[in-house]
Amino acid sequence: MKLSEIVREVISLAQAANQARAVTGSEDDSPIITSGGVWTPTKMPRTTAEERRLREFLEGQSPSVVYMLLAIMYLGRGDFDAKDLLDQFIETSETFGGPQWAAMQMLGKLPLPGYLEEGLRKLDRAGMNLDDLFALAAAQR
Repeated sequence: MKLSEIVREVISLAQAANQARAVTGSEDDSPIITSGGVWTPTKMPRTTAEERRLREFLEGQSPSVVYMLLAIMYLGRGDFDAKDLLDQFIETSETFGGPQWAAMQMLGKLPLPGYLEEGLRKLDRAGMNLDDLFALAAAQR
């Protein structure tokens, strides 16, 4: 599967997860233990089937794909310009602490689909082909 197809799949899965959260709510009233060891009634996240599908899809990707997805998310969020995507990808892959943490970072972002879509738009406006760029990045590693 090409990276551009993977990004589109993540967008679709993230949109479905967000819709499921809106319909079912994403919290329950289960008690949790605070750092002081006291049981406190609070809101804990409830995971929907759609959220699990997104998590499993992300976890099934290679580390390079996960790091590039994260870099595209940051691009779409406005953290840097499209011309800096490869540098951001390299920095992310060298400093993030593992692909699991990168996947969790994306899972925690409700605007993930919008960030990824905007990242793709910025790459397109810059005349950059994501699949070619990713092939180049993989060859450099």
